[in-house]
Amino acid sequence: MTLPIVGVLSLVLWFVVPDTSHLFGIVGSYDSFDYGLWRFVPSFLLSGLWGKIVGVLIAAIAIYFMAELNNENVLLRISSRMLSSMLAALLAISVPCHIFQPGGVVMILILLSFFPLFKTYQSPSPVFSLILYLHISVASLVFPKILYITPLYWFLQGYMRSLSLKSFVASIIGIIAPYWFFLGIEIYLGNLPSFMEHVNSIVDIQWVGYAVFHKNTIVLFAFMLLLFVSGTFDFYRNSFLDKTRTRIIYNVVVLHAISIITFIMLQPQYFFVLYPVFVVDTSIMFGHFISLTYNRFTHIYCIVLALVLLAMMALRYFV
Repeated sequence: MTLPIVGVLSLVLWFVVPDTSHLFGIVGSYDSFDYGLWRFVPSFLLSGLWGKIVGVLIAAIAIYFMAELNNENVLLRISSRMLSSMLAALLAISVPCHIFQPGGVVMILILLSFFPLFKTYQSPSPVFSLILYLHISVASLVFPKILYITPLYWFLQGYMRSLSLKSFVASIIGIIAPYWFFLGIEIYLGNLPSFMEHVNSIVDIQWVGYAVFHKNTIVLFAFMLLLFVSGTFDFYRNSFLDKTRTRIIYNVVVLHAISIITFIMLQPQYFFVLYPVFVVDTSIMFGHFISLTYNRFTHIYCIVLALVLLAMMALRYFV
């Protein structure tokens, strides 16, 4: 009953608790070329009740895929829905994820990229490599700079002994294919300058500083970091209990999360787009901790974390 109960509580947090997005300094406009084709999304879907409804549908899709990812790769040594339940809970407490924004689409596509990535373990399959990088490339249509994560995936494939010349060429084709169709459509419509602006936004790097981080954003990010570090530390402390393939997969998730954290610190203006991806990684690591750790200290620690979370949510209205 864990997932249904968490699902109901998540919906309560999503729709019943007063909207506090303004307390995070969230900017609702994503109409610049930094967000690619997102500027064509109808404005009524980006705020208000419709924004929340679409946001919760995006979250539900991600939760379903997390459950399938766990089933397919046996990420836990026990039969449990804790990873998908953890993702539901973390998305529910994360106000930046409650509205329909590019980060939700990027989150789903990055989560989907884990399926072919994990399938390539010790198997350099060009087909799975093509599908893997197609997900990243499609995600870049709404957030072009996510392409900077491509070298990380090459490294992860090398770490999983699945990078070969054929799979590397397949990755290049996977990255180029969506842009090939995108370019053709823009030429047909006579919008070639728009395509060039999209490509230019990939290499247009700016530094805006950490002033864009609102205090509530910092607190939420710090709390999520705490969960990630706790889950990671516990995993490495007990990793000998997992199978070799499972340990490799969790190492991949840790490296992926560290890269996303680095991306956020280097380009803080994209926090709200990258944060949902980090939530996916954190839910895997902390879900492992919650599911497989049983001792007095960790029980007390989880109670303390719950109290800290309640304090965080309450103080949003008073501080």
